[in-house]
Amino acid sequence: MRAVIKDAQAIGSLTPINVVGYLRSRGWQRFSEVPGKFSVWFHSAHPEAEILVPATRDARDYVTQISEALQELETVENRSQLDILKDLRNSGFDVIRLAARGASTQDGTVRIDAGVRLFEQARELLLSAACATVRPRPVFHSRKPQPALEYMSKARLGQTEHGSYVLTVLSPVSPQLTFHSDTDLFPEEPFERSVVKMLTGAVERAMNAAAASSISEEQDFGPFQRAVDGGVSANLCEAIAGFFGPIDASAIDLTVAWSLNRPLPADSVPARVRINSDFVPTLQEAARLFRQYDRLGGYLIEGPVVKLERDDGDDFGFVTVFARVEGTMRKVTVALPDADYNRALMAHRAYRPVKVTGTVVREGRSYRLYNPTALEIAHDDEDPAEEA
Repeated sequence: MRAVIKDAQAIGSLTPINVVGYLRSRGWQRFSEVPGKFSVWFHSAHPEAEILVPATRDARDYVTQISEALQELETVENRSQLDILKDLRNSGFDVIRLAARGASTQDGTVRIDAGVRLFEQARELLLSAACATVRPRPVFHSRKPQPALEYMSKARLGQTEHGSYVLTVLSPVSPQLTFHSDTDLFPEEPFERSVVKMLTGAVERAMNAAAASSISEEQDFGPFQRAVDGGVSANLCEAIAGFFGPIDASAIDLTVAWSLNRPLPADSVPARVRINSDFVPTLQEAARLFRQYDRLGGYLIEGPVVKLERDDGDDFGFVTVFARVEGTMRKVTVALPDADYNRALMAHRAYRPVKVTGTVVREGRSYRLYNPTALEIAHDDEDPAEEA
């Protein structure tokens, strides 16, 4: 005997547009409607079945009508109302699932600290895809693109599922109101859908790059560099590798169930990607190289001068500033012309911080700033070193 849902709040949480999207995806067709009131739906394979969907949740009998729709769907689909309710709730989302496969996750549980880490890595993975959707880059730094941050504020974590340990992420997507015409060669998609497509494609490209690098004679970094335009970045590689730190998993399966409100043509993008633990060392090395060769253009450094060096007769000198770079205090060396060097010397003697903008490059274990603008002496209350 299947469960009957009587929770009015659970039923009332379903929106008409999600119910309609679900019905369309299952082959139901609109038979008639009273605009602004309700629509009636039928299924050609089940001529005796009929579902009435109120136009808004303000309808007095909304809960009753949706409850009857659940009963009708239970009969037609031969599935429990609980399963149908779950699909109805998710019909407005692209559902991303990350399933850990391994001995430590067979019972569907993980340690608390491991679970926290897994959720953090899921966030970083999704954020890297959102940033790449705005503009692909080898490395995404602390200042993320605003559209990516806005998207992350809308994405939701779903309930974990059985079948090893399955983490779910719900990515909202607006419904498709009309079909594209034959002349619409490049229909514009919602940003949210583009992020999920970027995610699955980028993870697949990262796996392919890792495989290609692993079998090459010189452990070639080229496959990763060529995949940057497809969303592969240091952040993505770190997030993927990070899944395997907290748990003993042989693989993680990334799957996507596309929103029923905006169907996606089959095979247009990968909906399933297997992440093999064998490639974790390669991904970690790729992330390290991405960051090693990365440059921070137009970057402001600000802090106290900790070292000055100039040879007699030279019209320039080297100044080292203790400044915050991507959230961490670093010693950054910059070559300055005579006037700026003297200004840095004055600031050093007066225990005043300085600020200068340029391109920050990591060189081995040190940091250099190239193409500097005119160095300025900062006010004491602007000193970032005091906040570290």
